[in-house]
Amino acid sequence: MEENKNICYPYAHSRLDSSLEYLATSLKMDCIDKDINIDERVFKMLAERIDKLRMVAVEESYEHSV
Repeated sequence: MEENKNICYPYAHSRLDSSLEYLATSLKMDCIDKDINIDERVFKMLAERIDKLRMVAVEESYEHSV
């Protein structure tokens, strides 16, 4: 029997948001662990882009709120 499932958007957004944060942090730590020298500005740029994506996601979510 197939269930009718609905997406819980707040949960999905939260998981994706935390996953982006984890991705950025783990990338930085992996580079340090493997002695890969990357300018700190690159990680700052990544954090800024993640913040911009967050803002867009929040703004667009208002269009879909019930």
